[in-house]
Amino acid sequence: MNKKFITLFTVALMGIGIANAQLNKSSCKFLGNITTRGQIQPNVGGLKYEAMWDQLTCENETKWGSIVNCKVNSAQEGIQKWNWRSADSHYNWCKQNGVLFKFHALLWTSQWPVELADCSPEELRKQVEYWFDAVAIKYPDLAVIDVVNEAIQGHAEGSENKNGKSYSSKDFKNLLSKALGNSGDPYDYKWIAEAFRMARERFPNAVLIYNDYNSLTHQKSEFIGLVSSLVKQGAPIDAYGHQTHDLDDYYSGHNSSMNGFADNLKDIHDQITRKGGRELQCYITEYDINQANDNTQLTIMQGSFPAMWEAEYVSGITIWGFVSGATWRSNTGLVNSQGQDRASMKWLREYIASDKAKSVTAKFCGKDAGGPAGPSASIEVSKSTIALGKSVDLTVKVNNVEDGIKSITYYDGETKIGEGESFTWTPETTGSHKINVEVVTNGNETVKGSTTVTVVEPNHPYGGTAAVIPGKIEAENYDEGASGMAYYDKSEGNKCDSYSDYYRKGDVDLKEISDGVAVGSFEGDEWLSYTVDVQADGEYDVTLRLGEGNNSGSLSVEFDESNVSFDVNVNKIGDWGEFDEVKLSKKVTLKKGVQNMVIKNTGSYIDIDWIKFDGDFVGLNEAAVTPVTIAPNPASSVVVIYGVTPISVEIISTTGAVVKKDTGNTISVADLQDGNYIIRIVTENGVTIKKLVVAK
Repeated sequence: MNKKFITLFTVALMGIGIANAQLNKSSCKFLGNITTRGQIQPNVGGLKYEAMWDQLTCENETKWGSIVNCKVNSAQEGIQKWNWRSADSHYNWCKQNGVLFKFHALLWTSQWPVELADCSPEELRKQVEYWFDAVAIKYPDLAVIDVVNEAIQGHAEGSENKNGKSYSSKDFKNLLSKALGNSGDPYDYKWIAEAFRMARERFPNAVLIYNDYNSLTHQKSEFIGLVSSLVKQGAPIDAYGHQTHDLDDYYSGHNSSMNGFADNLKDIHDQITRKGGRELQCYITEYDINQANDNTQLTIMQGSFPAMWEAEYVSGITIWGFVSGATWRSNTGLVNSQGQDRASMKWLREYIASDKAKSVTAKFCGKDAGGPAGPSASIEVSKSTIALGKSVDLTVKVNNVEDGIKSITYYDGETKIGEGESFTWTPETTGSHKINVEVVTNGNETVKGSTTVTVVEPNHPYGGTAAVIPGKIEAENYDEGASGMAYYDKSEGNKCDSYSDYYRKGDVDLKEISDGVAVGSFEGDEWLSYTVDVQADGEYDVTLRLGEGNNSGSLSVEFDESNVSFDVNVNKIGDWGEFDEVKLSKKVTLKKGVQNMVIKNTGSYIDIDWIKFDGDFVGLNEAAVTPVTIAPNPASSVVVIYGVTPISVEIISTTGAVVKKDTGNTISVADLQDGNYIIRIVTENGVTIKKLVVAK
């Protein structure tokens, strides 16, 4: 840099520094930035980092591969041998200057330590444990952590090069999956869930974040699926992080505008909450706009930054560099090469100084992370998703209130619903209910908290009729209902082998087999719920038709009203795609009546075709124990009748006209108009009426 440029740059920055104290005036959310070329820069002409930004992320200095440079036999050995100098410097600077320090990133399959490439899965897990332990020893009060970075399929799967040798990042991701998740499939995200559990053990008070890119545009659904999968797996994840490197693509994809951006951001948050069953915080972890044209950069910032800053679920924004010529992407700087504010930086200063920006609220205060704890209130719920007609227990937890509590009041939105430390609430409508609590202290200070309870329609039997016992229950005919109520499936969408949305829609993975439909890719901890009608008290023989290509298959089956459960252990049946019948060695005692049956996978992957209950009970009519179901429903091309052999079938319109007759189990509906119909099935044992929806 020549002397003339240094003078111009210094004068410009001096003017900026003198005119402004810390940029962010919000009492809650942080507005942060990153290190520049490994330093907290620029710090010239009176423009100091701490006078601009109230949070710091190291762009590279805390990444796994930046610190770990060899295998070790303990965390203490790692503290002695690994490269901590830059991380230490920035961590200590933040503590001295009152700036929030955000750790980025514990695990990433880019910029990873290639010295661990030849580890066995068992050895790699040990190395990860030493790494996590060492970070916890070095920085025990970390408040915000990017635990795992960029794990969507295709991300961080290139190569790392060292000493003239190339190492496959994709192979290392597979190795991490085996080491932490005991899985050969890194896209079931078990390894990520385990990484969060390991982080929570070591950082009980930190905000734990999953961070990725393209999450606002090209891979929005993959991002939602990954994050919600972690929640469903029970990972102690607190937040998700959006990198905004795709804002430019959003802008160009909406005819050079930012139309609908706020709705898009909210839709992602709502989908993660709904699919995961628990609301997370959102952080904007890497905000930048790659535009050389000042006006275009300004337009994108004006269309995106307020939507993020003003959203109560967003806890903080980290801008990914601001000095032109010293940012990750060439045109993302907010201060130009002459040391002057670009148009977007001028606007940002004005916006952050506005009353609207200063008055933002957040469900979690990003500035408080790791700082002195003020009064706070939170609501613990017995269940985050319940069926309409059921009740949920709400309990308020109040921290750091020194003068005692005068009153506690709960609201559904703005409607008062109860009082007291604990309260049982029975909602009257379905939907997402924001539950607010107001705690008034003896000193008349009001402390607020909130949570979300989702109320769904109760489960109901697939096809409208409870499955009958004794009889055969097809695994694919699990109850209609919400995730976490009618089923629990870790993966997003109904996808198995080459089949997508086969037989019915939802997250349970189904596929066609030679003689029907089966539940496939049924993995550990997943479960399915069925409404069953047990026709008689007594003992039943139980047989399951299963497919299992491993040696570690196991299931549990539970009945609520009968208060009985039993386990099924499965040795290898054959190659995947092959099925066999597995019969229990002991009979199962069931009580008469309609009740709930749950099949849960307690082992590894397994396929399920059906479960059958046999019993010799005098007086039971076979027609009563033969379940009749139709599927798919809605149907677009054909509908199949299961459970009986029809003598005749009639499809009747809502006007009463017979629009189709048949005698088989498979009836084409491709020639019918979309709408509601009645299907009348005549068998030797009588007549069954079902509702059919045709939707193409």
